Amino acid sequence: MTRSKLWFVSLIFILFDGLIVGSSFYLSTIIRSLFIKLLGLGPVAIDTVFSMAQLGILFVLGIFFFQGLYPGYGLTAVKELELMSKASTLSFILLTTLSFLNKSFIIFPRSIIVMTWLLCLVLLPVARFLERNLLSRTKLYGLPVVVYGDGDWAKDVINSLLRVKRLGWTPTSKKPIKEIDLLKTKQTSSIAILAYEREVPIAQKIHDLSQIFRKVVVIEATNNYGSLWVEIRDLDSLMGLEYQYHLLSKTNNLIKRITDIIISLLLLVLLSPLMLIVALLIKLDSRGPVFYRQIRLGRDFKPVNIYKFRSMVLEADERLQALLESDPAANAIFKSHHKLVKDPRVTKVGRFIRRFSIDEFPQLLNVLKGEMSLSGPRAYLPSELGEMGEYAATILRVTPGMTGWWQVLGRHGTSFQKRLQMDEYYISNWSIWMDVYIYLKTFGVVIFGKGA
Repeated sequence: MTRSKLWFVSLIFILFDGLIVGSSFYLSTIIRSLFIKLLGLGPVAIDTVFSMAQLGILFVLGIFFFQGLYPGYGLTAVKELELMSKASTLSFILLTTLSFLNKSFIIFPRSIIVMTWLLCLVLLPVARFLERNLLSRTKLYGLPVVVYGDGDWAKDVINSLLRVKRLGWTPTSKKPIKEIDLLKTKQTSSIAILAYEREVPIAQKIHDLSQIFRKVVVIEATNNYGSLWVEIRDLDSLMGLEYQYHLLSKTNNLIKRITDIIISLLLLVLLSPLMLIVALLIKLDSRGPVFYRQIRLGRDFKPVNIYKFRSMVLEADERLQALLESDPAANAIFKSHHKLVKDPRVTKVGRFIRRFSIDEFPQLLNVLKGEMSLSGPRAYLPSELGEMGEYAATILRVTPGMTGWWQVLGRHGTSFQKRLQMDEYYISNWSIWMDVYIYLKTFGVVIFGKGA
């Protein structure tokens, strides 16, 4: 039954991927035909487009298959985005090479291949994320996993699997470590997850579980680095794991800075009419300046003036202090989360622009100045430095971001300590694919009003 579900979900992904690639070829042909008269380009035979689309679908589906994207259980969203982008690019490189060798590029414009490739880079991942989101809510989706572990860590692993349903690993049972018995347990195609804590003799347990389960996944309780870019090193038959903070690389920072400048300039041009309207509404709604400046901790512990549209009444800090002194419940929430769910200091216009994260738009100026990045760790307050503890040495070595990993995962209600852990995870696992995923999620947050 599990195998039939696996093939059924894979078939759904295959059909939609093929449909999207074919539709992208058709759409690219239509776009090109609109410019035929304007640019003096020649028409394209529809049968040639059909033949090239067939090859394109075959290449994309074939490479996706060998990349393990059908059904792709166990892949994080960032890793899936990376694999799909690389596979799509390789597919169209092969398609372009084949068309050149067969001289078909003479009758089939390469512009259509380029446009189709660009469309696929956007449409395939977006469609896949939507499909996973819908399918993960059904009983058809997922593979059964057995979690072996004792104590709270095993429970935390199960809760994570239940929360991140798109991963496709469905915990069916939790068993103590001592129940690993090679003699009593039959071989199975299920996956075993060993929630490893340091007092457990790990090597023998991995060996035992590998005799029973098709795949064994070890999750260590003390590991907060993540696993997107962990590399295995063989040291004379001894296994080593290589970790590094990817965002501390000079090359990666240069790539990120160039991306920040290009995108922030483009966004400032596109959003300037909206920002002018918001500035006018703020001025009409309540007395005080349009913009609000707040000192935050930037890169290398340097203080930075962060710009925002004013969303609170004047003397907001004084009102907050009075509220916290008079309301113990609000005081407890603020100490844990460093924010209030229903903040009485927020104005009417402020409530609207916070909901859609419009109040953050002026920070694009901070990005242009190099004081912030489009994505990165949270810009922490100087007063929060003491609570950051040992995380400060890592988090404050990089540029803070307008948006970030913990913000887009919908965990605005999470604790301050968890935010620090997720910021460190971002720094350790950074890649251009992770930023693209954050940008896509941020766009959804802004459009659907889940920003505050």
